[in-house]
Amino acid sequence: MTNTATVSPDGLTAALRASGVLATDAEVVRCEVMPLGAGQLAESVRVVPTYRGTPGPPSLFVKLPSRDERSAATAARIGAYARECVFYQELLPRLDVRTPAYLGAIELPGSDPVLVLEDLSDSCQPLDQLRDGTAEEVTSAIGQLARLQAPFWNDERAVGGAARFYNRTADHIDGLAERYDRSWTRHKDLVGDLLDSRQREVVERFGAVCVDWAAGIIGPRTLVHQDLRLDNLLWSGTGAWLVDWQTLAWTTPAWDPSFLIGSALPPEVRRSTERRLVEAHVAALAERGVTGWSVDTAWQEHRRLSGSVLLAMVPAMAYVRPTSRGFDMFASLLSRGAQHAIDHDVLSFV
Repeated sequence: MTNTATVSPDGLTAALRASGVLATDAEVVRCEVMPLGAGQLAESVRVVPTYRGTPGPPSLFVKLPSRDERSAATAARIGAYARECVFYQELLPRLDVRTPAYLGAIELPGSDPVLVLEDLSDSCQPLDQLRDGTAEEVTSAIGQLARLQAPFWNDERAVGGAARFYNRTADHIDGLAERYDRSWTRHKDLVGDLLDSRQREVVERFGAVCVDWAAGIIGPRTLVHQDLRLDNLLWSGTGAWLVDWQTLAWTTPAWDPSFLIGSALPPEVRRSTERRLVEAHVAALAERGVTGWSVDTAWQEHRRLSGSVLLAMVPAMAYVRPTSRGFDMFASLLSRGAQHAIDHDVLSFV
């Protein structure tokens, strides 16, 4: 069941007025709420408001806390809802990345705000890990990364400090190896059966050394999405739109390209395109004023970060809603991520 309890006419009126989207002499008098999809950490609805007075947006996209206790607890533990609010309220005004516009936040007592965003469902379609994954889609998403990363390059003060972000590297990896092992032990018979023997082996071997691997990831640092995969992209006539900023991180710029390329593309497509995609990312950063990030350095770190899909996805299996579609998605992510790690010999970076 979708969580619609927090979508009310009064709450939407206050949120839209506070952000300047709704005139002060107007109000929402009725909300038609329709499920729009359930992510791993949140639920989403499309809201069609009825207005009195000057009308506001004809429809809205609202992100709600998950009703699944395990997913909601995970989101709370990592500060997912609050972090996404920071992105939309504080950071997005300084960026020109393609993402839904911020329209307000519904304030709830004792809870993080509920985001109200631009509804793109009539102009964009969500991409799907189990259906999509083309070089065109990844190329377009890679093109957005310089817009996210260049403005904050090596400037921790500009983002309000690294402590605001959820990182899976170095100082932020305490306990991750244990969660990785526990999750793989629990789910390897279900998900691991869809991997070949070499892929299962690299998943297990990487889990044993992932802390040392993470410690080897050094500067520079910048803002990264950290969960940039097909299910967190929309597609339109203008290309890819980036959504779901709950795991926004302050870490290596190589994370996003390697994570996306390694998880979104079938291995045969990836092998023929990934060097070109990394080069395109470097060129886009240089055009926006970034220096000292050469193609050779970026490629070396791209290879090192071929472990990023495993580090993120294996532990996540144990902390989100257990659905059949969800496990099929994890199997696809881990199969592609493991092959990426094999192709680039990720264990040689430990």
